[in-house]
Amino acid sequence: VKDRASKKGYKDKVWKAAEAKYLTEVPLCEDCARRGYVSVALAVIHKNDPILDRVLFWDRNNWLSVCEPCHARKTQNKPIQVLEPISANSVLYVVED
Repeated sequence: VKDRASKKGYKDKVWKAAEAKYLTEVPLCEDCARRGYVSVALAVIHKNDPILDRVLFWDRNNWLSVCEPCHARKTQNKPIQVLEPISANSVLYVVED
């Protein structure tokens, strides 16, 4: 019987630990960065779905850190909803009241 590679993988403690470690190494959304924006990554997804391939599931070259809107767009086929994205070249200022 062949199971999906991710059947238990995404809920597994080992995956959660690996995901947390990857997010500390790559804390910004890689998909937003590719488009010239900056946002904090909250999850790790696979570039290529490791349907039956456990090796591909654990291959870090197949991982992508993503923000919540990119996660929804890439995993649930939802359109991206970004409100006034901040360009990577923007100059940010701290405003104190």
